[in-house]
Amino acid sequence: MILFDVKRQPSLDSHPPRFALLVSLLAVGSTLGCGALLDSPPQTSVVLENRYPTAPTDALVVYDAYWQNVSFKGQPLAPGTASAPQDAVPASADNRAFVVLAPGWDPSSTPPTTKLVVMQSRSGFAIALGDTLRIPVDDEHFIGNCAAGSSLTQEQADFLTQIVFTADFAGRRYDASTCSTTPQEDAVAP
Repeated sequence: MILFDVKRQPSLDSHPPRFALLVSLLAVGSTLGCGALLDSPPQTSVVLENRYPTAPTDALVVYDAYWQNVSFKGQPLAPGTASAPQDAVPASADNRAFVVLAPGWDPSSTPPTTKLVVMQSRSGFAIALGDTLRIPVDDEHFIGNCAAGSSLTQEQADFLTQIVFTADFAGRRYDASTCSTTPQEDAVAP
């Protein structure tokens, strides 16, 4: 018994137009199918908004900021301005934001300011895949601005100045009760 007779099977070569059409359809189909797989993923981003009012003196400039895996270092924000969108990953609402304010500092000046105020958001922020999270920086959404009657605990401030914003506070000691910074050698040990 012969199950497969090579001689009796039609050859693709005997039907060149059909073969070419089949190859073309397969190529187009696989390109379209693979093309859909190669689409760029949804853009997920975070924007920091400095919602403090503009003031002729002692304007509250956002000097530095950090949220989840996003650093805004080197992107100072004057009052009433917002950052460019930064790439982010989706996150639950447990993620607090942290900022360093520079009261009265002009971002175009050098050297950087030594008058800094460290703050953290009152609650965490969440972002879904493909969304843009807008983080408002003001006294309604953040704690730690002594001038507004709000302060962090010293433990919270130490975490932010010694872990999160280490470079900004290198050689300095931050007093959470007065929102003041002193050179490390002048600071009294707690």
